[in-house]
Amino acid sequence: MFTYGVLGAVARILIVTGRLAEPIIRKVLSEVKTEHKVDVIVTPVQVAAFLTAEYVAEYLKQCNVRGYDYILLPGLVRGSGKIVEEVTGVKAVKGTVNAYDLAEILALHDLSVLSPDVPADEVLGNIIEEKNREILKRIDKALTHENSIAVGRLRVPLNPPPIRVAAEISEAHMLSAEELVRKAMEYTESGADVIVLGFEALHPHTQKVFEAVKVLKKEVEVPIAVDTSIPSEINAALQAGADMIINIDLTNIDKVAYVDREVAVVTIPRDPASNAIPKEPQARVEILEKAVNAIRSRGFEKIFADAILEHFGQTFSSLLAYHMFRQRNPRIPLFAGIGNVTELVDVDSVGVNASLVMLLQEIGVSMVLVVEKSVKAAGSTLETKIASQMAALAYYKGSPPKNLGISLLILKDKKRYVEEVDEGYDAVVNAAEEEKPYTLDPIGVFKIRVNHVLRCIEALYIGRKGRILIRGKSAKAIQYEILERELVSQLSHAMYLGRELAKAEIALQLGKNYIQERPLFAKPRYIKL
Repeated sequence: MFTYGVLGAVARILIVTGRLAEPIIRKVLSEVKTEHKVDVIVTPVQVAAFLTAEYVAEYLKQCNVRGYDYILLPGLVRGSGKIVEEVTGVKAVKGTVNAYDLAEILALHDLSVLSPDVPADEVLGNIIEEKNREILKRIDKALTHENSIAVGRLRVPLNPPPIRVAAEISEAHMLSAEELVRKAMEYTESGADVIVLGFEALHPHTQKVFEAVKVLKKEVEVPIAVDTSIPSEINAALQAGADMIINIDLTNIDKVAYVDREVAVVTIPRDPASNAIPKEPQARVEILEKAVNAIRSRGFEKIFADAILEHFGQTFSSLLAYHMFRQRNPRIPLFAGIGNVTELVDVDSVGVNASLVMLLQEIGVSMVLVVEKSVKAAGSTLETKIASQMAALAYYKGSPPKNLGISLLILKDKKRYVEEVDEGYDAVVNAAEEEKPYTLDPIGVFKIRVNHVLRCIEALYIGRKGRILIRGKSAKAIQYEILERELVSQLSHAMYLGRELAKAEIALQLGKNYIQERPLFAKPRYIKL
């Protein structure tokens, strides 16, 4: 046992660990600043995750542990800390899953928030999430008639935060009522504040618009918007009770027969002379201002301005138009569709969406529109919602959008965890990369695929026991089913299935394509000159 004492300690803490984690804990304790007095006891078990609460309790009993306020167990210890507490008389709680993160625990003034049953990472994560929830609620409650516009029952700020997220259901005329509702529910569960119905650009589907709005107004609690510039569809949407119309401008405002002062309108800078969007920011702003005045004169009161966000290569110029309009018209909220950028660049959507949301909040955009029409844009609603919350929290705290307790780090991590290797091994073997011949399992084979529609992994067994399709949400669930049904007889086949099912689970989580026996990821390469 070794001791790291600090004068004026608030609590005496005993950290329990295994042999392999000892150097990591020693390093953390040498670097961390803590008000507590910390001792460490190393059990004979190599890997701390292999420890059980019963074993720790018995080991500490033999060591005659006493005089501590807390016993800090490994985060992955099996069993409850209450078992340790019953034997030692000392409150036992679980620490972090990774020893590197112990610094966060030791920085706490009060360890009573930790749990005997749940790893500290999860406990602290829940505490941070609850604090962030309160901040986001506070931001929402600050919205009033003076500083926001009501779209249905949703208040949208004149100046963010928060940025509201509108998710569009593309080609809504092609979907049944059931499919529309399912898609709308999927988007709202992903964080959409507004559901937008999109239709064909040139061919009117007036009756479909009316029916779709009616269906969603009945089944979905969030506001319903219609994205169309066709006057007959606009009128149908207004008659059906839509909360927002996107794309009323100088070219079609005179053909809008129905006016409802409670309906929000998004206008764009379409030049009636050329029927096009001008390239110059100044021209866009001037046409937008004319459109706002024309729409207001017809009786609409809730008007958003969309300067049209352009793809990379023209993005800065379009952002400048938003900024200029904002400076000249601070009481008119801004609206931006980010799909033009996300769709027209071969970069993972998560980084693009997050960056755009952060920039748009700086400019003062109050609502962003996302479209998940393409495979690479799938998940954009959730990504944009998280980014909008990160932007709001960062604004509230006056900090960069970092270390907020919420993030969009999916494929990369903030820290590099290096597991120490015990030097007691007998040999080092460098595994060869070449393919080696193997024999098929005589019991049968499996065809594995990811069903993104049903959101599950499917493993089709073909062999002596017939054809059995196993569906599951995780590799573990399917693995258990295969073992229970005794559908594998070779160790090599079991290892193969484990590898492929793990890949399939990752593909399901990320919305990626999965092809059996093919790599899931390919490292990008630059073109060498």
